[in-house]
Amino acid sequence: MKFTYKLNNMGWVDVYLQIGNTEMYFYPSYLSEPLVDLVRSIELLLPECSSEDEVRNVVQFDWDSEPAIHNWVIERISEEKVRIKIVLYKDGIKTIPGELVLLEECELKQMIYEVVNSMEVLLKNHGIIGYRKQWCAQDFPISSYLQLKYYLLNNCGFPIKINNPNEWIERIETSINKELELMKKSLV
Repeated sequence: MKFTYKLNNMGWVDVYLQIGNTEMYFYPSYLSEPLVDLVRSIELLLPECSSEDEVRNVVQFDWDSEPAIHNWVIERISEEKVRIKIVLYKDGIKTIPGELVLLEECELKQMIYEVVNSMEVLLKNHGIIGYRKQWCAQDFPISSYLQLKYYLLNNCGFPIKINNPNEWIERIETSINKELELMKKSLV
């Protein structure tokens, strides 16, 4: 699997996806949150990154490419593999049958690696504030980036501390120092 995600213009993204022999190009806009939807969906497939009641075997989201809509369905079919199905609605009308443009399987960790690597390139090229300015005032999904990167490097969830568990006022904490150290680490 190969995946790149590049901010192109104000509120537009160039995305390249290759799985097996299938190659696709997408050009989603700020009318959807393509990066946020993708990374949060991946998190939901991972018990290490989501609470027990949020974990899913199948996730779904739409990328708005004006006027087209690409509907993504990612299904975890084993511990190691996912199936990705993408249906294109050319005119953005989901009540009319769409066209199946991708149905492929890939390694889950490879998918996460490609997505996190693309996020690192975004951070290097734009920074956190620059990303927000380029992406029409929407924030970079930094917590999802950190959770997925930590999972790749450690095969477990990011360490959290819960004070007063199972009480009315819980307080969840992570270490900002560990988060900053993680941002500085390279995937390779």
